[in-house]
Amino acid sequence: MLLASRDGLVEWVDRTLEPRLAGWRGASLSDLWPDLHGQLEGLHPSLEHGPLDLHLPPPAALTTGEETLSLRLFLTDTGLGVAVRGQNAISEGDRPLVELLTTLLNTVEDALLVTLAEPLDLPGPLIVYANQTLLRQSGYRLDELLGRTPRLFQGPQTDPEVTRRFGRELRRWGRPSMEVLNYTREGQPYWNELKVAPLADGAGWFTHWVSVQRDVSERRAGEQSLAQQVLSDPLTGLPNRRGLIDRLERALSHETQDLALIFCDLDRFKEVNDRYGHAAGDALLLELTNRLQTVLRSQDTLARLGGDEFVVLVEQLHADEDALTLAERLRASLAEPWHYGDEELTLSMSMGVALGGGRGGGRGGVNAEELLRRADLTMYQVKAAGRNGVAVYTVAMDQQVQQSVSMRQQLEQALRHSRFLLHYQPMVNLESGAVVGAEALVRLQDGDGQLVQPDAFIPVAERTGLIVPMERWVLAEALDVLAGWQRQGQPWHLAINVSPQHLERGHLAEELLAEQARTGVDLAGLTVEITETVLLQAHARAHHNLTALRAAGVSIALDDFGTGYSSLAWLSQLPIDQVKIDQSYIRQMDQDPRCATLVRGFVRVFQELGLRVVAEGIETVAQRQALLDLGCVTGQGYLFGRPSPLHGPLWASLAMPG
Repeated sequence: MLLASRDGLVEWVDRTLEPRLAGWRGASLSDLWPDLHGQLEGLHPSLEHGPLDLHLPPPAALTTGEETLSLRLFLTDTGLGVAVRGQNAISEGDRPLVELLTTLLNTVEDALLVTLAEPLDLPGPLIVYANQTLLRQSGYRLDELLGRTPRLFQGPQTDPEVTRRFGRELRRWGRPSMEVLNYTREGQPYWNELKVAPLADGAGWFTHWVSVQRDVSERRAGEQSLAQQVLSDPLTGLPNRRGLIDRLERALSHETQDLALIFCDLDRFKEVNDRYGHAAGDALLLELTNRLQTVLRSQDTLARLGGDEFVVLVEQLHADEDALTLAERLRASLAEPWHYGDEELTLSMSMGVALGGGRGGGRGGVNAEELLRRADLTMYQVKAAGRNGVAVYTVAMDQQVQQSVSMRQQLEQALRHSRFLLHYQPMVNLESGAVVGAEALVRLQDGDGQLVQPDAFIPVAERTGLIVPMERWVLAEALDVLAGWQRQGQPWHLAINVSPQHLERGHLAEELLAEQARTGVDLAGLTVEITETVLLQAHARAHHNLTALRAAGVSIALDDFGTGYSSLAWLSQLPIDQVKIDQSYIRQMDQDPRCATLVRGFVRVFQELGLRVVAEGIETVAQRQALLDLGCVTGQGYLFGRPSPLHGPLWASLAMPG
């Protein structure tokens, strides 16, 4: 067989003809085989409909004593193919076997494609057979495929890197496999899983490639849907924190591209929730999403991190000023009041801008998490300065915030002078309403005895490392309470929160065992709650320490599940006993059926994994009943009581012994 280009030059000759047609490559077919060349112009329209058989005198180089040669002509991707057919290629005795084999291959559910082994370069291996499954899958007729190459199935979204790796394996005569996006005759994309093996003749020469293919579009769609749920905010459908980080990391990988993050926080959003309820808050967030999206370009990414926090990723930034201009346009989109029922609400937003990417001076090398931190930090500076404004991150601003001298000193004084205290929030059996335990939550008193909000001191404690001695105090205080309950026959469990730093330093298990020896407490009554951050940032060390805690009898709970970090795969790798579904899902169950669907799925999966499920943030009777209907039997929230001291009226009403 030989292949010729569209302009009539011989491109390739197979190994059976090459010894006799030496020197043909690159020569003109009209000079080498005038009889064939003279036939082609009239035959070309017919070749558009499939291969043609022809009898012609042989060229001088192929003189065999026969007056004519039996040829099969077909179009290729780059020109013309000419196959010299041997006589009696299939004997009459072989025909029944060939027909049986053809019938068998056409009943196979997988698609089968056979090509010549060579040429591997352009135009590539030529298709010589396709079964009925492949024809149905692709929409092509057999005569449209014969003589063409599998590149015919590729399209605009086919990944060239995947096909290049596949081609390299073919050149090694390996058995490559890949999943590739193919296209039907009508241009519809579908995901194709294919495995290829070379086929040799009796002499050991590889003559063909045999490809077994399977349409895996449904599986890929399911995987994409699951990934979308993990990476998306359930209320708005926007990327969540994890989704934003993924996109930001990809953007930062383009080292010559400048970009910006704009961290947006709606001012006084809590007031809307408190006054009008969470349904109004959700409606406002959707309105905010729509307004922001109308301002953005197609290449920009809008993400929601949670609550009223949105982030815009601005790629292909031409000048730093463009980021500020866009930020002001975003802020201006809130100029029109928002109407909720008969109420007219004025909206404003605080925004922090952080610049990143490869070209800007001094900004290269900043990773995704750091860039997000800078934008977040800058936004909080705007809020502290009076809200409703835009600022750009500077090193001086970071240094000012990082110092946090006043709060650090306050934390150090609290450790020295015992100004910490614990508040306890009840956990209840949702069916009976009976208290089954409590979560111990640390509180800080300033020098005047006033309580400092946790969101004011806990981030500083984590940033400065004071979180570890603070949690040591919490551990000792909580185990004293738990030991007292146990001595008085009270079967309540007690939960405490543990920071990633405390786990990473590797001493938590030893500290807990020392407290057990001091108090005589049964650790089966203790639950340690960890955040999903532990799973991402300290997996190896966390696994070691959590395993040690569990061996001591402690239960391990994954707190705030579903806030954008979690991966279900971690749950099978870490020693988790309990999962606490984040309150953001519980609050939206009444208004958003998707949240109810997600919670139902979470409960079912966790129960099948043998994990206990606790719902956080239950505020209404309807939420409590909905959770019971979904199979969740334990929860906590303001419906049952706010965190309060043990000597307060809430716990006194529960008739706690002592």
